Amino acid sequence: MNPGIGGDPSFARDFEPVGALPSDDATRSDICDLGPVPGGRTPERLEIPFLAGLDEADAGAIRARMTSVAVAGGGLLFAEGDPADALYTLVSGAVGLTVQNPRDGSVRRLMRLSPPETVGEHALLSGEPHSVTATALRDTHLLRLPRDAFEDLIKDHPGTLLYFARILASRLRTAHTGVTLSHAPRSFAVLAVTEDLTVASFGERLAQALDATLPGRTGCLTDWPAGADEAWFHRYEQAHDRTVFVAHRIDCPWCQLCLRHADHVLLLAKPGAPPRPGADAYLTSIRSDWIRMDLAVTQPAEAPLPYPLHPEVAALPFSMRLQVRENHGGDFARLARIASGHARALVLGGGGARGLAHLGVLRALSEAGLDIDLVGGTSMGAILAASVAMDWTIDEIETHTVASFVGRNPLDDYTLPFHALTRGAKVDAGLAERFGEARIEDLWRPFFCVSSNLTAGTAMVHRTGALDRAIRASIAIPGLLPPVATEDGILVDGGMMNNLPADVMADLDRGPVLAVDVGSDSAFQAMPRPGRSARAVRRLFGISDRLPGIAHLLLRSATVSSDAQTMMAITRASVILKPPLAGVDLRAWSSFETTADLGYRCARDALESGRLEVWA
Repeated sequence: MNPGIGGDPSFARDFEPVGALPSDDATRSDICDLGPVPGGRTPERLEIPFLAGLDEADAGAIRARMTSVAVAGGGLLFAEGDPADALYTLVSGAVGLTVQNPRDGSVRRLMRLSPPETVGEHALLSGEPHSVTATALRDTHLLRLPRDAFEDLIKDHPGTLLYFARILASRLRTAHTGVTLSHAPRSFAVLAVTEDLTVASFGERLAQALDATLPGRTGCLTDWPAGADEAWFHRYEQAHDRTVFVAHRIDCPWCQLCLRHADHVLLLAKPGAPPRPGADAYLTSIRSDWIRMDLAVTQPAEAPLPYPLHPEVAALPFSMRLQVRENHGGDFARLARIASGHARALVLGGGGARGLAHLGVLRALSEAGLDIDLVGGTSMGAILAASVAMDWTIDEIETHTVASFVGRNPLDDYTLPFHALTRGAKVDAGLAERFGEARIEDLWRPFFCVSSNLTAGTAMVHRTGALDRAIRASIAIPGLLPPVATEDGILVDGGMMNNLPADVMADLDRGPVLAVDVGSDSAFQAMPRPGRSARAVRRLFGISDRLPGIAHLLLRSATVSSDAQTMMAITRASVILKPPLAGVDLRAWSSFETTADLGYRCARDALESGRLEVWA
């Protein structure tokens, strides 16, 4: 029998918590009535907000009518449509409120409640059934005030209505915004899913990294403290700004407690190692929309690229794969920022040679000591974003980029235009040389790129697979480069659908998004004058010297169709940088130093003016 749920040992009773986190089949039977609060006392240190304006005698009389209840992690306090029977005040744990869409059955998370917040007041005041479902997100202790006692409270002390009116106004405003609740974890569980891992030291390093990243203090628990009950854990978490729980095995009592207390679960694995027996079934059983799971993969310090996972570990239910090298403080700092929702997310847009401005932005961020945690992009932005994900230095990125685009023209292998003006062989060879056999899921930083699926008529986000092929699809300018044929459809340049995918990055909900727009400035303002022979040919066919060539037209067409989508996407970015590139030709590869300098100065100005503070 696990320790009882309760904030005061004098009324805590034995209670066997349910081992699962929130699930669709949780029921009211998970509620355990712990009985009256002895002497009308509430648990130590708990202040009940709606009683704050009452004198001691009146407040004590209300407390005397409360009973103590416990709800196991994953259990329902009440469901949407249930009759209103009581007001609940949280003592410890957490409650999540959700609402179901009657049209499609989808469930939207509204808010997460923590002690000493209340729940159930809306239905009591309206006299209608509950309009939301309240789920215990972890083992939760509450004080229950029955309906008749609540009505007496309102009648005898009408001033308490002001408290409930403010609560309802705030929650109704949240419910009608349509905005998905953001994850803001305060407690983390580290769980080893493969053998031979030093989990305790990893958890301690994570706690140190969290303290270096965020204000306040992080506690770290690696085993069940002697004599600790739920009240002890509640006091421990209240005494720290964050808590890291370290679980050593799958599905043991300590493991179950760690997971029941966690807002964010961090699975830990060694590359190539098989999962522990039962890992998949156990983790699948505790999956929840409220509790996010990531997978941290320990890598040797000298690894040039992350070593891949065992296929069964790769199939475990997790949201994001995060690589952590031994004795690499930067990787632990990145892990802490991503897990806590404070990651620096960068999105680089497409724009032909204008994308060289990204080099300057990256250099300015590097000089400012701002490491990038998540990166994504489209077309030229995808190439440079992938270079960041490879963990190359800015000098290495610049060297590769100059060699690929400035030292040679990758788009001069012209052919009969069955699919495009060029064969694309030089581009394929260049990408293979640059990125080798790297796979998107095995990069040092989480990465995605965007292509346009002509078969489905939608944008396609690449999060797994061969890196060079995904980028090749993202830069396949229709008519200029052959499309990429896949099982999912015919893929071309991502700029046609989403040239600046800040919305894709924002949907990850890992931190503020910095988007660099190099594609929306006016084009064709500085077209090079055709040579004498070219002018003669144009006159022969009656073509104006002022019209751009077909390559320029195709390059611009690949981005201009997504301008409306870009305008919507940038509303999801926390900061947008837009270097002044109207005078830069879309194929001005040889002017990379000038273009990069425009990006550098734009980023430096943003840093010096404080515009990047929300991101940095």
